[in-house]
Amino acid sequence: MKRETLPPTARFSSVRASFLTALVSRFEATGTKAQPLLNRTGITLAQLNDPYGAIPLPQFVEFLEAAALETRNDNIGARIGAQLTASDMGPVGIVLSLSENIETGITRFASYANALQDGAETQWIQQGDSWVFTYRLKDPNIWPRRQDAECSLVSLVQVVRDNFKSGWAPQEVHFEHGSPADPRPLERFFRCPVRFSQPFNRFIVDRGACLTNVRTEDQALLAALERHVEEIIGAVAPVQNISESVTAVIHASLGISPVTVDHAARALSTTPRSLQRHLKEAGTSFRSLLETTRRERAQMLLSQPQAKVAQVADALGYADATAFWRAWHKWTGTAPSAHRHPRR
Repeated sequence: MKRETLPPTARFSSVRASFLTALVSRFEATGTKAQPLLNRTGITLAQLNDPYGAIPLPQFVEFLEAAALETRNDNIGARIGAQLTASDMGPVGIVLSLSENIETGITRFASYANALQDGAETQWIQQGDSWVFTYRLKDPNIWPRRQDAECSLVSLVQVVRDNFKSGWAPQEVHFEHGSPADPRPLERFFRCPVRFSQPFNRFIVDRGACLTNVRTEDQALLAALERHVEEIIGAVAPVQNISESVTAVIHASLGISPVTVDHAARALSTTPRSLQRHLKEAGTSFRSLLETTRRERAQMLLSQPQAKVAQVADALGYADATAFWRAWHKWTGTAPSAHRHPRR
């Protein structure tokens, strides 16, 4: 049976060369030369010498995975991320570090993060008394990508600790890849439970822990930096249309809390009837957006080694494995087990 796959992204996705340069510096501090790995992945010194140059995202992710193999350290992404600073993230990171509190800083970071890595989707969504930060690479064909995911979440948490509160910790952390042989290094870093084989890479934080002001903002400096991000780096505009807004809520909620029209309406400060009307005008529906997201994530999760149907069902917010089996059969005409095998 031919395996069903999602189409690759059509547009060029990249990472800023200055960010990779910072990672290379931290990697070489482990005592291993980066140049052979850069050569192997096709990244040249000329690309790294231009701080605003664009490194193709697949090559960037491949470099991190190769670094883990070369050092025989499958925690290399997290190790590098824990050493990164706000300045390593360029103006995007500096804007975060100069914000008055954590909530404001991550709000700005999420708005501009695609300027640093434009092949990623980043959301910062309020869920009642919590905030959920979500990160994922848009192209499902870039795999494996464990090191990028762990480096990204670890580095953001580290920058927050460095610039706001050293003891700050999420309530829970999720990764889309399977559990490593030893998850304890990640648990020690995040200081909270870490779950694997989840729909998205994300962390959940208590909103109250993000509201304490630690500085008075320099409005003129922040305005200048934000202009720099927008005009020179080319920041991506924040979510604007109703379909994207609802999808962002689904991403933040799936597997964490019930994903219903009422829930999405509350998150977007509107009524269920109004939300459904606007989605209909946009040519879609809440059910359609939820099913699309679940199907996409199900394909990814089932392709993981040792994936279990019951665990996938739970991660996607289904009542039980039978409900997920029915949904999958409706989408594909096959059983979930037919899709379950390791990625190459």
